[in-house]
Amino acid sequence: MTLAQQTSLTPIQKRHNRKNFDCGYADLNKFLAHSARASSDKRITRTFVMEAPFDPNAITAYMTLTYTTVDLPVECNPARKLKNPVPALLLAKMAVDNRYKGSSYGKRLLTFAIKEASETSKRVGGVGLVIDAKDNDAKAFYLSRGGDDFEIIDQSGLKLWLPIDICDAIAQTLGDS
Repeated sequence: MTLAQQTSLTPIQKRHNRKNFDCGYADLNKFLAHSARASSDKRITRTFVMEAPFDPNAITAYMTLTYTTVDLPVECNPARKLKNPVPALLLAKMAVDNRYKGSSYGKRLLTFAIKEASETSKRVGGVGLVIDAKDNDAKAFYLSRGGDDFEIIDQSGLKLWLPIDICDAIAQTLGDS
């Protein structure tokens, strides 16, 4: 069992030590420390944290999900059949503490987001998972895991879309893992 598999993924709670988290990006650290729990409590977003294997109050990584609407470019095949804007699950923020980079935590969070997009779409609708990549390094991370399945859907090149049929196929392949 890998270290990433030994960690627990849970909604953010008051007991989580948010101030010791450092991913190397001040804005992501600040969001986690000062806004993530309040935003979750108000049902604006949902932040999930990975708890350290031996300290459930310590955060090794986190991600924030919410719903959004997007305009899919006409080059995207589903956009030809749908009227913009379309609903989708948004992976708004994702970060791994510097001490845990390279431990597959980012991959596990992305997998959870994809499965959540599939499940949420079945319950309330949605055409896929949209990711706001922070920068080109983050974009490279996502593309290295999703390859040609991700489509770039904005001028900046940092907004990515994974169609719901791909999310469903990934979720089905992974089952409850």
